[in-house]
Amino acid sequence: MERLQKILARAGVASRRAAERLIAEGRVSINGEVVRELGTKAEEGRDEIHVDGVRLRAAPQKVYLLLNKPRGVVASRTDTQGRETVMDLVPRIPGLFPVGRLDLTTEGLILLTNDGEFAQRVAHPSFEVPRVYHAKVRGLPNAATLERLRRGVPFEGRRLAADRARVVAAGNNAWVEVVLHEGRQHEVRNLLLAVGHPVSKLRRVAIGPVTDRGLGRGEYRPLSERERRLLLSGGVRAPATATRARERARRAPAARPRVRAGQAAGRARRAPAARSRVRAGKAAGRGRRAPAARPRVRAGQAAGRTRRPRGGRS
Repeated sequence: MERLQKILARAGVASRRAAERLIAEGRVSINGEVVRELGTKAEEGRDEIHVDGVRLRAAPQKVYLLLNKPRGVVASRTDTQGRETVMDLVPRIPGLFPVGRLDLTTEGLILLTNDGEFAQRVAHPSFEVPRVYHAKVRGLPNAATLERLRRGVPFEGRRLAADRARVVAAGNNAWVEVVLHEGRQHEVRNLLLAVGHPVSKLRRVAIGPVTDRGLGRGEYRPLSERERRLLLSGGVRAPATATRARERARRAPAARPRVRAGQAAGRARRAPAARSRVRAGKAAGRGRRAPAARPRVRAGQAAGRTRRPRGGRS
């Protein structure tokens, strides 16, 4: 027996969260009885499960596609305004749906699958799968502005922050790389707007370890098994304490140079000073003993030789 939303997600009806909404709306029945309780369990293959009156079929073969979405294409299954959607750019596969969202004016990578559990694992912020964006912005963000992006800025009553941020191309209109693990609507645009650099172009260039390399706009390809495994393994959430520790270490770079500088300075003061004193002492000792002793001995010997010959002659 499994939770009903898990069965629906595995069958490709929707992601697990969307399946929960279907259940709550009374659109799912088991053996002829409508269920609304999210904890309801069923046995796939034994119980008759219907969604909107249509019997649930056996889970189809899993499909995982990577699409480079062009600007102006809607990232959803359908569009009430009749605009082109991501489903128009890929083969018609039963149960296929886009993973997460991508704004209408944003281009770049989006995943499509009929595997609800995979979609849940990749899309949910708790698994911290990073998304990498390149944004063309007005002006050139300086180091202080990039640090503000990493530390977080307030925007319309909430706080936005990037996992990482850096300038990848400088000019009158710079390109900034922003890495996030959440998928809030317009998050990258709002984040950069909050620091005074509005976005004119935005594209997603990577989802976890999967990049847009070799994939033109409007093109798609299946994920390799290795990429699928990497997405799942790369999205495992670290313990909260470890995550916070990494954040503190990453956001306080000044602490490390002080420790290292102090250690280096200590070594520099101890080592060269000690060596120079020892060497100077040895050199001074040799200088006092050798040059001073030799002139006295030689002078005496020379004086003795000089006195003896004179006495002999007289």
